[in-house]
Amino acid sequence: MGAHRWFPVAAAVSTLVVSLAGCGAGASGSDGAGSDGAGSDGAESEGTGGTPSRWSVSVIDPGPGAYEQCLEDPRVEEAFVSADYPASHMGVTLTADATADDAGRIADCLQQALPSAEVSVAGPGSG
Repeated sequence: MGAHRWFPVAAAVSTLVVSLAGCGAGASGSDGAGSDGAGSDGAESEGTGGTPSRWSVSVIDPGPGAYEQCLEDPRVEEAFVSADYPASHMGVTLTADATADDAGRIADCLQQALPSAEVSVAGPGSG
């Protein structure tokens, strides 16, 4: 019976980890690659060929900190934190009309609020 109690938790964590796996793939920092927003139709989080069509910010090992003000930015569409404790990941998806500058601003805010975390940016053209 004990093994069955872990299944829903393991499934939820696995789903979250899979969701976060692409958040920082192939990018670190805000280098502005692909800042023209081409291919961003806003319909899905990935464009043709697996490249992201929206800007996103990934935080590894966020730890404790007052980062909530960073998520109140008008370009933040959704944000989530992993279910493990302490949290090991945070993912932030920006709105379809967000730019590289918007992603950089949010990443900088999160890096200042969570100085020990590893913050990365991914977006159109970075995949």
